[in-house]
Amino acid sequence: MALPQDDDDERFLLPQNVGLDTEDVEMYRPGGFHPVHLGDTLDDGPARYKIVHKLGSGGFSTVWLARDEHVFQSKCVALKISTANQWRVIRDKQDAISILYGSGALGNITGYRRMFTFEGPNGVHLCLVLPVLGPSASDLSQGLDCRLRPWLARKVGYEVAKALAKLHSHGLCHGDVTTDNILFGLSDFDRLEESDIYDLFGPPATGKLKTESGEPTGLEAPRYIVKALDFLSSNSNIITHDIKLIDFDQCFPASSPPNKMLATPYESLAPEAAAGFPASPASDIWALGCCLFGLRSGEGPFENSYQVTSPVDLLRYIILTLGDMPSEWQEILWDEDGMPTRDPSAGNPLEKLESMERRPLKDLVRKIWDEPEGRVVHTGTASSLEDDGKVDYWGERIPYAACFEDMVWKPKAVRVDNTYMHGYNDEVRALSKELPQIPEHEADLLFDLLSKIFVYEPERRPTAEEVLGRPWFHMDGGSDVRV
Repeated sequence: MALPQDDDDERFLLPQNVGLDTEDVEMYRPGGFHPVHLGDTLDDGPARYKIVHKLGSGGFSTVWLARDEHVFQSKCVALKISTANQWRVIRDKQDAISILYGSGALGNITGYRRMFTFEGPNGVHLCLVLPVLGPSASDLSQGLDCRLRPWLARKVGYEVAKALAKLHSHGLCHGDVTTDNILFGLSDFDRLEESDIYDLFGPPATGKLKTESGEPTGLEAPRYIVKALDFLSSNSNIITHDIKLIDFDQCFPASSPPNKMLATPYESLAPEAAAGFPASPASDIWALGCCLFGLRSGEGPFENSYQVTSPVDLLRYIILTLGDMPSEWQEILWDEDGMPTRDPSAGNPLEKLESMERRPLKDLVRKIWDEPEGRVVHTGTASSLEDDGKVDYWGERIPYAACFEDMVWKPKAVRVDNTYMHGYNDEVRALSKELPQIPEHEADLLFDLLSKIFVYEPERRPTAEEVLGRPWFHMDGGSDVRV
């Protein structure tokens, strides 16, 4: 296992033409990612899986679209390739959830078809062969880029709660419930040929990987980075309304929680886990609440890339919404990295964000805004941000293709008078107040649900089974019926 690299020791330049949502290129080093190129073939024996495109990446793996050439009729699969320093951990996690495979209880939970290991220039890697799934809920509910239709946000939330109820009933916790780990299904994708995939989405975009020093990359890194496939770039919609809960790298038995803090993003971390207490099924429920809010609003309730960079930052932010922590938590100390510590010589008490306004949960829910009719609001008031004459070089103002209209909409294609929604500044936030707000009845039901989830004490939160009965999920006449 390679030692962690110093955060300031950056070897590579950011690749061009592939966007910012790529894997951490500094992880191409011993112990890190395996370098993959289009057309590569992988297996633990004779070459079997041919790389066709990239599907995504995470902190401990990259995920690739491949063709399985060793079946009677070749078909598409997803290959999740672990970092070399995590392959045993990920393998053991798969063993932990094998109980679900034998019980036939997978449902909305994705299981692997097979796994194998192989050796590359950066070490030994585990490869999970998985069914191909579509975009994540994060892709389809992300700030000003994309938002789910309200009915679909409720349906997806219900299906995730159902998956957690199944997992918890088998004594397991997911440990990393985020919108990134909720994937939509695809219709008849398995049988697509390579040429069909490129006809639908275009050929993969790549950007050459260059070093800061100008020296060529070695065998430990790929020659280029591949931009992940964009399922919304097609004029044909093959995305279904069904979802799967994926990524069990943080999974653990409820009876024996991990000693270390979960590696879930801080904005989804339950407050007891952030404070150094054991995680539990109730921690999954807190993360579910963050997902539900994000599915409906496009961002998490405690998501702030500038304010929330450590566990102590998260708790400061939560305090603005829920008020003071329980009295027994007040004695927790925090080290210089914002991590909880019991060493009096290495930590200090939590300091609140006195300079920031409170963020009551009810206000956060009622500020959720929706798409206006015709994607425009006329207020008759001029704005200093008027940009009707500006060139839209990147096509950000172009709505999604009509085939996606029943699922998603694009906030950046919405106009308030002559100003398009873009960026995050005070005037744009003011413009958002002119947009239609979440209906009052729905806001009441969503607040009722989230107010029961977002409490400090884990034992006071509802179980996943109890969450399934909340009225917000059933506004459309059922969990799978839309208005």
